[in-house]
Amino acid sequence: MHCIMKRETDKRHIGDLIRIVRKTAGLSQMELAERVGISYQQIQKYEKGVSEISVSRLSQIAHALNIPLSRFVLDEEKMMVSESVSPYGTLSDNEIELLKLFRRIKDKKLKDGFLIAIKSIAELSEKRDKKG
Repeated sequence: MHCIMKRETDKRHIGDLIRIVRKTAGLSQMELAERVGISYQQIQKYEKGVSEISVSRLSQIAHALNIPLSRFVLDEEKMMVSESVSPYGTLSDNEIELLKLFRRIKDKKLKDGFLIAIKSIAELSEKRDKKG
């Protein structure tokens, strides 16, 4: 039973990583599928963790996304640490978009200003929630 649950968790984790890297690269499922030579429906199944993915297929996807295959390799010890330490879990589409936009900013002063603005907005939001 534990092996089956772990395999399902691994499939979902790898699928989440594929989706995050694909979106960060600005690719649609269709575009990634064309680069790999499979249907976009199959990419969808991988991203949702519905279909198991072979190492060779994962290697093709990594190559199409210009990342090392090792990015997808699950280190159980690291996963357990990151799951227990990180309260964030999987990134939402809005969070991915925010990260993509932030990475496009090259000027350090602009990046610092952006972070200050976001921190101020978050603090204001927390104050409003407490009053709420």
